[in-house]
Amino acid sequence: MFISDESIRIVHLVAKYKSITTAAEQVNKVPSAISYTVRKLEESIGVALFLRKGRNIELTSAGEYFIQHSKTLLSDLDALKRNTTLIHNGVEQEFVIVANNIVPQSALVQFINAFERAFPSTRLTLNIEVYNGCWDALYRKHADLVIGAPHNPPSTEGIKSESLGVLEWDFVVGPQHPLATLIKPLTNTELRKYPAVCIRDTAVNFSHQQAWLLEGQKPLYVPDFAIAVALIQQNTGIGYVPHHLASPLLNDGTLVKKSMLEHKHATQLFMAVRSEGMGKVCQWCLDYLSEPAMKNQICGK
Repeated sequence: MFISDESIRIVHLVAKYKSITTAAEQVNKVPSAISYTVRKLEESIGVALFLRKGRNIELTSAGEYFIQHSKTLLSDLDALKRNTTLIHNGVEQEFVIVANNIVPQSALVQFINAFERAFPSTRLTLNIEVYNGCWDALYRKHADLVIGAPHNPPSTEGIKSESLGVLEWDFVVGPQHPLATLIKPLTNTELRKYPAVCIRDTAVNFSHQQAWLLEGQKPLYVPDFAIAVALIQQNTGIGYVPHHLASPLLNDGTLVKKSMLEHKHATQLFMAVRSEGMGKVCQWCLDYLSEPAMKNQICGK
């Protein structure tokens, strides 16, 4: 038994307008053609979908069931046609993005919202990596695009990259920490006494990096900045936090920014893709992220 999507749509029109004539007008057909299509569909499935009383036409209980459950079928058919056309036109069906954990969430949310509007049929996955874990995911082909990868690409072969700018860091301690009241710039000797709160690099094939850890200093590894900041606020450790995360906490006094004799440099961030086989989704992402305002957001400005 073959049921075309056209015949299903015609049944939906007749049910909506309760009129063969009105349904025919909507698709520029003669009423007899609509009646024929409905009758052939009823014969095909072996049940009456409509009750006909003169000019009046109403759905049977079977017809109501058919209308309700064929809506999803029509939607799936539309999606199938749309996705097939998109793939034919070079639009990726799936796209995986990896972002550095220091990239502001607000920038990622804005980007994903725009992505979804531009490519509603592309399945998007966003993963978060730490430091060289971003580069590692790209080179291992676990990502189609990386956002906010730190420093320069380990190798330029087969990679297209662009600088997004620099992200600033603040060295912070808790308000009750012994270092909080010191006025002068802190020395490494003074800092080494206290645990450094660190987020472990997720790289597999590249060397690991730290936001900050002195030789001989005890590291305290945590999975994300939410826990890192909480531990620093409670004076369990000290460390660097991206400025965009630290700023509101410095303003409300739950963190204290300290100067150091050897301050950590800002981190240059990159976006990067593999240069072979770039489709329309990938190019759109590069164009969108290249906008100056978006670059500033990614760098926490």
